[in-house]
Amino acid sequence: MTKNQILKITDECIKCGFCESVCPTLPAAGYNSIKGARGRIILAQFAINTGEELQISDSFYSCLDCFACLQVCPAGVNAGELSHLMKEEIAEKHINGNRVDIADMIKETILRFRNPLGLNKESAEWASSINFDESDTILFTGDMYQLMAYTKFINYVRKYFDRNLFNAFSRLISRHPDLIKLSRHFYDINMKNKMENNLRNIVRLLKMSGVKFNYLREDEDYPGMFLYDLGYINEFKKYANNVYNKLKKLNVKKIICIDPHTYDLMKNIYPEYIKNYDLEIYYYTDLINMNFEKTSEEITVQQPCHIVLHKNNYRALDILKKSANVKLNEPENLTSCCGGPDELLFPEIASEVSYKRYNNLKQTAGKIITICPLCYNNLSYDENVIDFSDFMIKLIK
Repeated sequence: MTKNQILKITDECIKCGFCESVCPTLPAAGYNSIKGARGRIILAQFAINTGEELQISDSFYSCLDCFACLQVCPAGVNAGELSHLMKEEIAEKHINGNRVDIADMIKETILRFRNPLGLNKESAEWASSINFDESDTILFTGDMYQLMAYTKFINYVRKYFDRNLFNAFSRLISRHPDLIKLSRHFYDINMKNKMENNLRNIVRLLKMSGVKFNYLREDEDYPGMFLYDLGYINEFKKYANNVYNKLKKLNVKKIICIDPHTYDLMKNIYPEYIKNYDLEIYYYTDLINMNFEKTSEEITVQQPCHIVLHKNNYRALDILKKSANVKLNEPENLTSCCGGPDELLFPEIASEVSYKRYNNLKQTAGKIITICPLCYNNLSYDENVIDFSDFMIKLIK
């Protein structure tokens, strides 16, 4: 079935190249054609039709899933969707035994620990002094804010590793997943403090808006985003159903998500794989209902791809417009990727994409507001990059 879906997409492509004008990975990869949107379409069509022995994984795993290509394609072709389908083929070993060692490592650790780094306890420490409500609504962090400090350190160290050595290390952890827990000792302390402060800011904004909610602390499961993004669909389906069933046993009815990736996953992807899915999913900015001071400060906004380009709605930009002088360097219904989804597998591409995006935003306004922990992590080249929660908490009347 997947192969038929792939061929349907590739047959609709007219090879015009409009997608390459907006694909962020193409210039970041030195205009290597197979790491651009059109190149991925052509390579997928060739691989599926011929079955040739090709090393194709880098092409599709380097796709940022930002859907920028879809916004300019006259034929309505989504190369991001195609890349995801090809990752399914690769992950299931349907194409020539292609293998991605780091992806396999992440799969094994998630399935074993319900957390990519096995840091369930550490991921809940930020809330140790907070009292939550008895409620059927829960704050679902997805561990995104919490994991940024660890992934930042890992990617810093990885720059000094030979790729083959890092792949060998990944294979070792795949066989012995408990080793991943050693990562608890290695993190960027400044990023950890900043992210935990942002989490507490989010809680404060919601509480001051009159929202009643609980938090599962160490019992919160990672939602499985990496399983889905890396193409492990069979594993993801089982995992997502386990997460859902656990939430239902706890009588959870409403979920407040605080990052765009978890929000998109639980709002749009979970229902595709879970029968009778009936959780109500909210983005935390949509629940903020309070008065803020008005500042004359000029700011620009890094809008998240998984909100804007994935056609989800949120109120964060409206809140910012009422509180500051917002300048955007693109229409409100468009945005450019921060490069974050490539950080683990392709740090060089992620770095090129993020620095280009940072410079574009910096030329627009003095302060850059992010509404996604991944965007903050990848764009925080200086102190003028600020998380939405941190910016708004300082404007409370």
